[in-house]
Amino acid sequence: MKSRIFFCIFMPVWIIIIIINFIWPKQVFSEEENRMLATIPNLSFNNFLSGDYLNGVNSYINDHFAFRNTYLHINSWWEINVMGKKENNGVYIGKDGYLFEKFRYTETEKEKVNDNIQTISSFSQDMNKLNISTYLLIIPNSIYINSDKLPDGVEVENQESIINYIYSKSKDTININVTKKVKEENETYPLYFKTDHHFNSDGAYVAYSEFCKAAQIKATPLENFEKVNVSNDFLGTFDSKAQILNQKSDQIFAYQNEINNNLQEGIYDKEKINTIFNEKYLAGKDKYSYFLNGNNSKVVIKTKVSNDKKLLVIKDSYAHIMAQFMCQNYKEIHFLDPRYTNFDYAKYAKENGITDVVFIYNVSNFTTDTNLNKII
Repeated sequence: MKSRIFFCIFMPVWIIIIIINFIWPKQVFSEEENRMLATIPNLSFNNFLSGDYLNGVNSYINDHFAFRNTYLHINSWWEINVMGKKENNGVYIGKDGYLFEKFRYTETEKEKVNDNIQTISSFSQDMNKLNISTYLLIIPNSIYINSDKLPDGVEVENQESIINYIYSKSKDTININVTKKVKEENETYPLYFKTDHHFNSDGAYVAYSEFCKAAQIKATPLENFEKVNVSNDFLGTFDSKAQILNQKSDQIFAYQNEINNNLQEGIYDKEKINTIFNEKYLAGKDKYSYFLNGNNSKVVIKTKVSNDKKLLVIKDSYAHIMAQFMCQNYKEIHFLDPRYTNFDYAKYAKENGITDVVFIYNVSNFTTDTNLNKII
């Protein structure tokens, strides 16, 4: 009798769930998680036998069930507030609203660091033959600079030691160590977003100022910019992974002036915009793409600065928010992303009359990047 009652209750509920999931609108991209969602895999004899087809179907179902985002937030809340977890999806839940992605530095990362050092050294030797100065700028992550905000009992690798090691092995570059300055300034005002892996515009200005010192050029004072608050509801990559319920959002601000907001020309892959900033991204989840128009394989900006200096930036996305400042000192800046390119960067520098080169990477990315070797 009990089993019959259970069956009569369970089956209608299960049928309703199936119907809801069948008619529920399917998305290609998740704004909440900032990633592409799984698609239905193609069925073939081989991928069915290997299990790839069923795994793909399982991923598709997990990515497209009804009320998925609500479930993820509730599940995250339960695990953190009831189960007492200190992290969710590889993201630590820190104090004062800070989120941090776990940072690993095992033998695998150490090997990749040495590979990347060798690649940069080889490239820099080619640049030295052309009398082109090459700079190396490795930026610490928030998890190290704001380690006091980590959950109790969580320890983090000493990123300053890692950076010092990288520089000690990099003999062919002009090395810019910003860690000490970032530490000092971060005690006065926050230099990093709480919900995202990037530093904010103030952090970018500190790195830009240290670059200018190394390059023996004058940094444009902050008084020459208008500080503009462009968003109060930014939830970045850490929030996308952690899915924290009622996470407090970040503010995005930019330092704008006539130079960075009125370029002579800005070519972002195939799109042309005469500014460093693109307001269309502020309406969506990926608000950080407001700076330098998001991820592109190649960006070339031509400014109204009256000199003949041309800078090549080989970078990860930390360079995007620095672009608002770096364009103050160069007639042209070429941004190349090794993730999306595969050609001889030395040849590119020579053909485009580059006068300076800078590698800009955050520590976490530099220790894991597998694309740098494509530049030579």
